Amino acid sequence: MINATHGLGDECEKRLGENIRAENSIFSKINALFDILPLACIIDEKILCVHGGIGSSITKISDIASIKRPLQVIQDVRTHEQQILIDLLWSEYSDEINEVTINEERDILKLGFITKYGKERVNKFLNDNKLSMIITSHQWVQEGMKTFNNDKVVIIYSATNYMDKYNNIAGMINITKKPTMIVPKLIDVFKTEKKNYRPSKNISPIRWKPNK
Repeated sequence: MINATHGLGDECEKRLGENIRAENSIFSKINALFDILPLACIIDEKILCVHGGIGSSITKISDIASIKRPLQVIQDVRTHEQQILIDLLWSEYSDEINEVTINEERDILKLGFITKYGKERVNKFLNDNKLSMIITSHQWVQEGMKTFNNDKVVIIYSATNYMDKYNNIAGMINITKKPTMIVPKLIDVFKTEKKNYRPSKNISPIRWKPNK
């Protein structure tokens, strides 16, 4: 639904001249691929990377690993697995709460399944799963990258000037091996010509190094 209404469908219709609702369309095949892609990954047994977050339902890494493919995202949740998917995709971290609450700004359909998760929720999840950090990319941040909760949560936003009106910097990170370090890089198209997308000259310093 989101791909059909937020740009990808239009791209396929205009560039490929296809009916995106046709069973054999490129649009349909792209979405079939999305239905079997990984939902999260763990780096160096320390860092969980996920689009949204842990929301209200995810307590163990095995909760994510147990989801069968191909999957279907159901907005009007009826099962625990459906809630896990919604949490992985659309839940958001908030420094203003400790546990979990409904995300009223994102819950457009007012179904009550899209949530925010807070500091204590993150602390317990990381401790129970022997992890050090969650990296997420769903939330807009002006700076392109921002850390929260004593560097236990990192939010990356990789689209510059979101919707051509927010004037935000974009962020990306390199994670090095031996030792594991997070090296952020910021992309500010307003400091260069828009046709020449390249990192800003002012590269951010190393921000985080896990405890041994």
